[in-house]
Amino acid sequence: MPDYQQPCCFCVLTTGRSGSTSLMNFLATFDDIALPCKDVDCADNELLHPARIDNYARWYAQHSGRSVRNQNDLIDCFYAAHSAKNFAGFKSMPERHADWQEFTSREDIRFITLIREDVVSTVASFMLAMNTGSWRRSGEPQPTRWNFNAQRDAQRVLGNLDYVLKSSDALRRIPGAIALTYESLCAQDFDNPALNRYFSRQVRLACPKSPTHGSSYVDNWDEFAAFVQNAANRMGITSNS
Repeated sequence: MPDYQQPCCFCVLTTGRSGSTSLMNFLATFDDIALPCKDVDCADNELLHPARIDNYARWYAQHSGRSVRNQNDLIDCFYAAHSAKNFAGFKSMPERHADWQEFTSREDIRFITLIREDVVSTVASFMLAMNTGSWRRSGEPQPTRWNFNAQRDAQRVLGNLDYVLKSSDALRRIPGAIALTYESLCAQDFDNPALNRYFSRQVRLACPKSPTHGSSYVDNWDEFAAFVQNAANRMGITSNS
């Protein structure tokens, strides 16, 4: 158990391309919820992002008065720095944790998982982000179009599909997690009693926008969807399209 008074600690675990930025931005509107973006330049609230983790470690070590030797120390420093808050949490992804089983077994952290059920559109979103260099969207129509070329794109598509399927499976296995889907989170009538009880308030995006289907920006959608579906079937998992 931590040797400091701690807030209600949570972690939003996701695969990306699944609405996690919108959820974290909503939580950031409450003064009693501490997030990394309120402390440092952390647009995604990814406390363990490998490109910036050293900067975060230095900041939280200084402001918590604790040493940071590894990821677990940084997580504990983040929570310790916000002992006066009612809630403190950050966003993360399975690939950020070498000690995944140990981390997701922590009883002092409430895990909130966010998965996008439409796997084919998720992979399309990753592919478009790779091609445009842009990873952030706000639900507006996708202005950029993309054409799937099997000879050129097959390996990257399969790599993204493998990541999405394995990560989603790992998230579904977390015991006791508050399980959300991107599709339900974006619904106008979204209501998750477990999420509301945890935060002691209704958690609902202020202006939810329907998920963008990949067919709206992939020119040869049927060919792309069939390729992804067939690959997912070979992996033993049926994806939605």
